[in-house]
Amino acid sequence: MLPYAALALQMAVAGVFLVSAVAKFRPTANEETWSILAGLLPVRRFPVRAASRVHAAAELALGLTLLGGLAAGTVLRAAALSAAALLLSAFTALAAYAARSQTAIPCSCFGRSSSLLGWSHVWRNLVLTGVALSGLVCTVAADPGAPVRPGGAAIAAVVALVVTALTVFYDDIVDLFGTPDRLQRV
Repeated sequence: MLPYAALALQMAVAGVFLVSAVAKFRPTANEETWSILAGLLPVRRFPVRAASRVHAAAELALGLTLLGGLAAGTVLRAAALSAAALLLSAFTALAAYAARSQTAIPCSCFGRSSSLLGWSHVWRNLVLTGVALSGLVCTVAADPGAPVRPGGAAIAAVVALVVTALTVFYDDIVDLFGTPDRLQRV
């Protein structure tokens, strides 16, 4: 059972990063967020376009490593899940900063969005960080020689697709079922 949980969690994190990266490669999809962040820095000139592209490329590389690492050894899988957890923690910190300081930073998590980073993004990112850390624990604890049957792998893939879809459409779900003000009160 543990290898299937590790597989599902790793594929879910890979899916989230891959969809996010692909959406950020559209022209100016992520640059508005980076230009606002650059304005918060005590730096005179900041390469906004380059930072935006590096950000998208890093997410793409991490997603591909997670996806490609499905058949790799435990060390590569653990390293990729650790990197994912660190990056998701940084995204959580950014969303928390935006929410606490009431700084209007657009969420470019999955491309251009009309929502601003806030508490709902903190909660989402905390859950995703937990998914990555759970995947790491399951990967390390699972028997590396345990057989993975096709049926179990298919179920793990469906679970990963559902987690990815819920994450991608999270802002829409929050808008549908509640007001952002209700979710942002702490």
